[in-house]
Amino acid sequence: MTGASSTPIVGVTAGSAFDLEIEREVFDGMDVRFRPVDVETTDDLIAELADVDAVIDRLLAAPYTAAVIDALEDCRVIARCGIGVDAIDTERAAGADTYVVNVPTYCQDEVSEHTLLLLLALERNLTDYDAALKDGVWARDVTTAGVHRLRGRTLGLIGFGTIARLVAEKAHAFGLDVMAADPYVDAETMAEADVEKAPFETVVETADAVSLHAPLIEDTRGMMDADAFARMKESAVLINVARGGLVVTEDLVDALRTGRIAGAGLDVFDVEPSGQGGADPPFESPLREFDTVVLTPHVAWFSREANDERRRTAARDVRRVLEGRPPTNAVNDPEGANGNAAADDADDANAAADEANADVADGANADAADGADVTDDE
Repeated sequence: MTGASSTPIVGVTAGSAFDLEIEREVFDGMDVRFRPVDVETTDDLIAELADVDAVIDRLLAAPYTAAVIDALEDCRVIARCGIGVDAIDTERAAGADTYVVNVPTYCQDEVSEHTLLLLLALERNLTDYDAALKDGVWARDVTTAGVHRLRGRTLGLIGFGTIARLVAEKAHAFGLDVMAADPYVDAETMAEADVEKAPFETVVETADAVSLHAPLIEDTRGMMDADAFARMKESAVLINVARGGLVVTEDLVDALRTGRIAGAGLDVFDVEPSGQGGADPPFESPLREFDTVVLTPHVAWFSREANDERRRTAARDVRRVLEGRPPTNAVNDPEGANGNAAADDADDANAAADEANADVADGANADAADGADVTDDE
């Protein structure tokens, strides 16, 4: 690592999408220079951020590969304004004495609400009714067998971290029975939330809706494959607000085409456009052809409150590192930790209390959590 400049440079991505009001507020009284940039590829990251002392990544449009980490020679911390860090080479960063931090608790309410939104849209045939009326067709179809009341039906959760627990709480208000598969959460803990613990196979075989809330790790990548879809009821739907990589897209498309499952509500995808809005680059996916699929563009995490919270929390950790103190939400452990722990001042104590407001204990599912995977941008 080369010597950093006397005035730290903080690279801030999604420069065109957001202003710097929150970041400037957090760094008030500290001499830093912000560099807002727009990036879409790893080459962009290297070109725009090679000489910065810290990065606040607000939309994660491109992965932080080993090559990117190596190019950011002076970077002491990469802050992910979201939950999932599977697109950041955290081990390479640790070897380069660079912290990677995330925001593990910021959008639980939003992602859990979006989960129920997708479920309701599918179960109540919302998109078909809406599209027909906008085409001038009074499509008052009351003969379809595909619309069911929620009360008494079963929601299956894959993963039982913070977001999944909030989904269960909200689902109970609709009269849904809830079961969950999570190897890191015991049956007693689930029972306290009125949720039945079951193996993964049992959940996908039993549930009327299977909702994914697991982190994207080696053991979970592609967990919803042809075998999993073959186990599901033909009347069941899949909901994914966690990580696109949990689902084998080709197998999902086949299951939808053959009627193996009834539909899907998806906010995350294994391949997502790098753009921050608009039609360029386009969203290319065979999932677009299905009337039985409800799609949203990785926005389950979003609300004005969640957006402000994630940016503020990430910026606070960047400031801590640049001041020589350890961050609150580190996901790696740099060997040459740049700075030793120091006593927090009152502002830092208050910030830590605010950030600890939600339950961080997600087991292994601080996902994706999400919601994490988000989503993030979860």
